[in-house]
Amino acid sequence: MNRRDAVKKMALAGIIAAAGPIKIMAAKVPGKSASDYFKYSLKKDYPEFLYFSVDSLGKNKLDNNPLKLDEERGNDLFTSKQIKNTRKYYLNVNPTPAWVFERTEQGFILRSNYVNGNVPWVIKFNQNKNHATVLGLVPEKDKISTPSLMHLPDMGSFQIRSKQVKTLDYTASREDHNNKYVKISFPAATKENNSVEYHFDIVAIYPEVKGIENDERFDGYRRNYLNTFQVNPNWMILSNNSTSDSCAFVQYGYSELALHAPNLVDDLRAIDLVKMTVDRYLDGQKAYGMFGYYADFPGTEKVQWGGQNASLDTYPSLLIAACNYYKGSKDITWLKEKFKGLVIWAEEILSRDKDGDGILEYGFSGNSGSWSGGTFQRPANWWDTIGFGHKDAYSNAMAYSALNRFSDLCATVGDDRASKRYSEFAAKMKVNYYDTFINPKTGVLAGWKSEDGVLHDYYFTFVNGMAIAYGLVTNEQGNSIMDAMLAKIDEVGFSNFEMGLPGNLISIPKADYTHHDPRWGGHTSDELNDGWQHYENGGTSGNYVYFTLSALYKLGRKSDAERILFPLLKAFENGDFQGECENGMTKDWRTWDGECWGYEGFLVDNYWGLLAVTEEYK
Repeated sequence: MNRRDAVKKMALAGIIAAAGPIKIMAAKVPGKSASDYFKYSLKKDYPEFLYFSVDSLGKNKLDNNPLKLDEERGNDLFTSKQIKNTRKYYLNVNPTPAWVFERTEQGFILRSNYVNGNVPWVIKFNQNKNHATVLGLVPEKDKISTPSLMHLPDMGSFQIRSKQVKTLDYTASREDHNNKYVKISFPAATKENNSVEYHFDIVAIYPEVKGIENDERFDGYRRNYLNTFQVNPNWMILSNNSTSDSCAFVQYGYSELALHAPNLVDDLRAIDLVKMTVDRYLDGQKAYGMFGYYADFPGTEKVQWGGQNASLDTYPSLLIAACNYYKGSKDITWLKEKFKGLVIWAEEILSRDKDGDGILEYGFSGNSGSWSGGTFQRPANWWDTIGFGHKDAYSNAMAYSALNRFSDLCATVGDDRASKRYSEFAAKMKVNYYDTFINPKTGVLAGWKSEDGVLHDYYFTFVNGMAIAYGLVTNEQGNSIMDAMLAKIDEVGFSNFEMGLPGNLISIPKADYTHHDPRWGGHTSDELNDGWQHYENGGTSGNYVYFTLSALYKLGRKSDAERILFPLLKAFENGDFQGECENGMTKDWRTWDGECWGYEGFLVDNYWGLLAVTEEYK
């Protein structure tokens, strides 16, 4: 059976019910505990899984059981009976089954009947084995609405539906490194709701791209497009992962992938998660990147951001996310309601231009030797251990894109004066950007120009890629920059693109590094280079590879782009950016020879490169 016939057959069977450019691989499986899509086993004396693994592409990659079974349950309270693909659990001597598990062609069903003393059915994932998440709207802390989607990065996804139950308990914790978990609880039936069902359907969700359907090189794209989205139930917004910080300065990246994503389940869209997140920021929620971000939550900090209230890239990021929500939803009611708050963000961006040249300045000078090495003084942007200060090329590129997009939104609501204000400021940025940051000695854009007028250039791949992708340089300038950048990549000997790209190609010395601990890429002295390739000081990752890919495709350099893209897609399919290595550090950052230096265990920013497939192979 060819793909088209298979899809047609599934659609006729009611397996595919979503509209739009969506590809769903449903699990048509035999009556066994193992198949190419789903492998499981169940406890006999308690309604709970012992083994739970999914492969949304049906390639029988089912060796990872990410469940966290941290306590013995049962105590002879439950007995069970297995009949073919169904297991019934009975509580004490009650003849009515308290829970019923039923295997289906699409996945499985959990049914609960009201029985006094019944318990919820809990699925608890060990984050050291998989950084599972639940994608849905969060009405309150530690709750998630149905329908929703349970996603296991590098494995697969389940659409979750229930006609009777509208919210699930959804909790996550990383307080103990060895006890990190995500837990979803499915309430049992009650007197008032004496019979409930939960339907779990296996899916692979990604934007349809014609011409690559049978090309296995794109399996990493099909399996992992949703890896960028993780909802933290504590913060109730999109975050680094379900138990990690939320960062305001990355929301723009999430929104770019959400803009293209098909519906997650029924009417729920990824762009709705962006709206939920943007709304909470508009209501005053703090996040990493903002001064005063502090809560009773492990790993959070109250840090100085340039003596200002946020990093230089925070409000450009949030403004892009808001613009993308409107672009994807056309929700004019929302736009009019939130417009004043968005203007405040836009004005905050403009206020950072202190000398009137159209280039934003950060509150710290960025001068060499000006960084104390402490952890509570942060530089201008996402790259928070590198001494970006004063005129920051990265944040200005993002601000340019944000202001142009917001200018269009101003016109949409009829505020032509505001539209002109922001478009003219962006135009002024573009006029001065190249001359401000180009380093004639290297032929590439420097990372920042410090207050003393010095350019700080360490061949930043992401800065140059973003500037080209966002149109701040001409094609001629862009090609010249990419010639120099690719030549430097070859010169320094980096070729393992399965690990992504280094953020910088030559080492950043202690004088220009904010965090002097070699663990985080710093150097213990001016003479030693002991932090090189650790973390953000030349470490490799998937973070920001998208902008290099986007720049190359924009310039028509497809072969150069694919030299990077296809090894990266292979790594995505292999799950090479998730998990821990033997040295106790994680795969989200590596040295050039593959040694791990990450700490998140799973960082969603690593997967933005998947957007290049959607944009360039459509």
